[in-house]
Parts: sequence; C-alpha cells; structure tokens
Amino acid sequence: MARMRKQHPSIELVGRSIRSRREALGLSQDDFAEKVNVDRAYYSHVERGRYNITLEVLFRISAGLGCPPAELMPDLSELTDLPHTSRARGRRKLS
Repeated sequence: MARMRKQHPSIELVGRSIRSRREALGLSQDDFAEKVNVDRAYYSHVERGRYNITLEVLFRISAGLGCPPAELMPDLSELTDLPHTSRARGRRKLS
C-alpha cells in the first residue's frame, strides 16, 4: 500500500477546523459530503489534512458549513515553514 506524503501543518489545521464545524452542526461525514457533493472518502482525507484541496472544494465546504472560507483558514502566525517551491510544478514561488 502506497504511503501518503504528509501535508504542511497548515493544511492539517484547515482539516481540523472543517471537522470541528461539521461536528458542531451534528452532521456525519457521510451526510456532509453528500450535502456538498464531495466523495465521502475524499472528504475524510480533507478532514485529516491529507489533501491540499482546491478553492472550489473549499468554497463548497464553507457554503455547507455556513461560514466564509476565511474562517476555516489558520491565523497568519500559524503559517510557518512554508515551502519555497510548489510541489506540483517545482517552480520557485514569487516572494
């Protein structure tokens, strides 16, 4: 079985924030994933911070939770040790 690469801690913080809000609404992962039209297995990975989700998915999740996407993001002080390059393309990010 292939091992998943660990994501940046900030992605894990977003997943925990999403899970906390979903649980506060009293919704199961299955019910919420269906509500926002996301595969349940994929959604489970999102909550565990395993996937670096797209803005489209973030927007669907935030709409389902009834909160602005910004409320799911970590504080600026928590954005430490960000990579200098994008994993997807290996290009240097603009400063």
